[in-house]
Amino acid sequence: MRFEEEVDPESVDLSSFVSHETLDRKVWNSDEKLDPAVRDRLLQIAQEFYDKLGIKAEIKDITLTGSLANYNWSKFSDLDTHIIIDFDDVDENTELVRDLMQQTKSNWNRKHNIMVKGYEVELYVQDERDPHFSSGVYSLLNDEWVTKPRREDKEIDREAVKQKAASTMDMIDDVQKLFDEGDYDGAMEYGEKVRDKIKRFRSSGLEREGEYSFENLAFKVLRRNDYLERLSKLRVDAYDSQMSMTQQ
Repeated sequence: MRFEEEVDPESVDLSSFVSHETLDRKVWNSDEKLDPAVRDRLLQIAQEFYDKLGIKAEIKDITLTGSLANYNWSKFSDLDTHIIIDFDDVDENTELVRDLMQQTKSNWNRKHNIMVKGYEVELYVQDERDPHFSSGVYSLLNDEWVTKPRREDKEIDREAVKQKAASTMDMIDDVQKLFDEGDYDGAMEYGEKVRDKIKRFRSSGLEREGEYSFENLAFKVLRRNDYLERLSKLRVDAYDSQMSMTQQ
């Protein structure tokens, strides 16, 4: 299924993808230790979130990762805070646990808009066996680096990022067109397909080249220009419209 393409790859803005000389000094001290007040607040938020889950699994670690634990931070960055547990400690059906953690995380992040030093806090519950491809990971519990980032002037394949982002934006626009035409079944089905495609290409890029892969950077473009949020809302709205009944 394809509608006429509308997004010009050259219109995709990559100006925020730069490597800085230092970690963000709003968050990090000059000795590259996390600001104590930031650390304490993130630990408090993570613990309160976890307590509300009502599960008994031991917290193995609470980490800060993502671009704010690296040199490629920007105004779009989040404080990506990961609570590390063993999913087997919750239930032997780890895929069910993963789905529950994902849904709980999504609900929490939608309901809350907690800002620390100007950055939004994003929470995630991670299985201790999950591979993690970030080149910067900081233990909030131990107040030390798990993986300390190195500043590198990575050569970004900007054309590949633009092409991948633009083509995916076209697909999300197609979901919108199906919804606007009243084809809620089609919007639901295609919206799920596009979501799965985005997950697959990001995962593939992270495995192959890490966070600087063109697929992962295209994903960040989609998040920063609100296309991911738009896709998520379209899927919900299509389902609601599909299930609704008009009054007779």
